[in-house]
Amino acid sequence: MSERAAPLAAERTPAYTADAVRAAEKPLLEQGVPLMRHAAAALADVVSDELAAHPGPVLVLAGAGDNGGDALYAAAELARAGASVDVVLVRDRVHRAALDAAVAAGVRECSGTDACARIADYRVVVDGILGIGRLADRRLRGSARALVEKILALDARPRIVAVDLPSGLDPDDGTADAAVLAADVTVTFGAVKAGLVRGRGPELAGSVHLVDLGLEPYLRLAHPAVTAPIVLARSTVRVR
Repeated sequence: MSERAAPLAAERTPAYTADAVRAAEKPLLEQGVPLMRHAAAALADVVSDELAAHPGPVLVLAGAGDNGGDALYAAAELARAGASVDVVLVRDRVHRAALDAAVAAGVRECSGTDACARIADYRVVVDGILGIGRLADRRLRGSARALVEKILALDARPRIVAVDLPSGLDPDDGTADAAVLAADVTVTFGAVKAGLVRGRGPELAGSVHLVDLGLEPYLRLAHPAVTAPIVLARSTVRVR
């Protein structure tokens, strides 16, 4: 469960590079803090709010990394709460424990072709394709790109919830390819990523929801990449 506060006004907020965030996460991961499960719980809360306003089926696009794991664990929580959730694995690799939890909770795994055929039926799409991992080229490819382009072509798009940042947006400089889903809400974990406030970040991120994962003591050891005004909703994860 997470405790949430409504955004009030733009506040000058430090934003960090992906390397700085990963370095801040490392001590907590070494202590055994389940950051992925905490992130997924907060993500599921935000998606639940979206479903309350826009009820209907949910499509989760899950990549191979931690972002995909966050999305799959959140899918499991949503399904246990009664939501109809489909997941498309856009890579051959997957966070296996998270996928097992999702399937056990009633999430339906479907192909990209199946999802494309019924893309207009989904009311909320969770974008968990790419996170802040090191990639020389962040352009979407294969089924991920096909699904994103299909959604972009819809006359009436579903609500888009981005996991940590919109997939294809560079977490450091905010550059992005054309095939990126502009989020209605970006749920970002631990710290604001510099790419959310630079380049195309403000255009693509939508409303930004910052989940406090306890990184602050370790982020103090890093210099922010930039400090910029941004309207934030905030939540603090509480262990269930």
